[in-house]
Amino acid sequence: MSIASAFNNATSGLAASARAVQVVSSNIANALTEGYAARRLDLGSATLGGGVRVLGTTRLTDPVLQGLTRDAAASASAGAARNIFWQRVEGALGLPGQGLSQALSAFDSALISASDRPDLESRLATVADRATALAAQLGGAQETVQTLRLQADAAIAQDVETLNAGLGRIDDLNERIVRMQASGQSSLGLEDERAALISSLSDIVPMRELARSDGRITLFTTGGTLLLDIAPAEIGFNRTPAMDASLTNGAGLSGLTIGGRAIDTGAAGPVAGGRLAANFQIRDHDGVQVQAQIDGFARDLIARFSDPATDPSLSAGVPGLFTDAGGSPTAAPGLAGRIAVNAAILPDQGGALWRLRDGIGATTPGPVGDPSQLGRLSAALDRPVAAGPGAPALSAGQSLGELLTTVSRARQGAEETATSTQARHAELTQQSLAQGVDTDAEMQRLLLVEQAYSANARVIETADALLKRLMEI
Repeated sequence: MSIASAFNNATSGLAASARAVQVVSSNIANALTEGYAARRLDLGSATLGGGVRVLGTTRLTDPVLQGLTRDAAASASAGAARNIFWQRVEGALGLPGQGLSQALSAFDSALISASDRPDLESRLATVADRATALAAQLGGAQETVQTLRLQADAAIAQDVETLNAGLGRIDDLNERIVRMQASGQSSLGLEDERAALISSLSDIVPMRELARSDGRITLFTTGGTLLLDIAPAEIGFNRTPAMDASLTNGAGLSGLTIGGRAIDTGAAGPVAGGRLAANFQIRDHDGVQVQAQIDGFARDLIARFSDPATDPSLSAGVPGLFTDAGGSPTAAPGLAGRIAVNAAILPDQGGALWRLRDGIGATTPGPVGDPSQLGRLSAALDRPVAAGPGAPALSAGQSLGELLTTVSRARQGAEETATSTQARHAELTQQSLAQGVDTDAEMQRLLLVEQAYSANARVIETADALLKRLMEI
């Protein structure tokens, strides 16, 4: 080996050591930076003249673990959204002894108390007040459900806006990365930014990425719908300004489009698994379902007190104590919000309290001491009634119990799902962090770099001494 070759080899070693120090220092400095992937310096032997050459710097990532973590984050976000929905619905209906249950119990107690002293107008007034409070409780439950549906619709609009902006940003990063790699510059910082952005968007819609040889990536949903290739797909959604029980997907409410094509937003659709699909589930399924159940209880109440067996003064088809906005119930959704006490018993609406004692259809007051009609009203709550063909015959309390139990089961299921998905996400996040920068290993690597740098410097010092010796001869 010539002295010149020794100089060249040692010089390349010094350059590689200096580059290694740069990589190690960057790793240590970003040990706590979220989204930063540790770097590794790749070295190889020079093909001509010996020495070492820097092949490049590699981002150390685990694509499988990264994909699992993103999917877990999407599931945790979806689980949290549905858990909040069912908690709010259960709170609006109330636990046993609270809310609807308490209002129904107070109404029943008022009827029993009035039947003991039918001559006391104050007790008849209490019956009217308790009936009004029960109807208001149902209306409040419906208002909560529709408010939650409206909030889900607004959250969908916000997530769609975030997705469109994020995909546009990733497309811009793709272009910059391609240009930088083509010009021989490092694009690792941009790749970190792109990976972090994809992770944040994956909370909304779980994604899969496909790396291209030029540095660009292509994005798909887990269901296979293309989100980004040469250009980002445009995701379409129209937010609704107001919500009522009659609005459904395709009938007053906007669906979702990707690239101008309508997309199934259900549990088996291409965007399933994240917060976007969870909010569609809340708006179009969970909210509609629980609204139908609340309407069913309201319809049961109206039917019980419109039955001629309960009030012989009523003609067929004439509403009794409870009405659908003053008339007979219709099949239109939202009955819980329209249920009202019959104006015939409300003095402030031109009615008379004595009709509670003598019948809604009575034209003149009867004996003030006759409790029979009030007894029939009280018995109506306890009478087993089937909601439909093949349905079990239940009392009003049992019917309400079925509603509360159904909502409670849904809330418990959503809570268990939220807890398990959050735990899985936390575990995978910990595993991802464990694969991040190991400062102990980086410091050990720095010691090795220092030794290599000293050795190469010693080679140069020795070669310089040899040259000086030759010049002295």
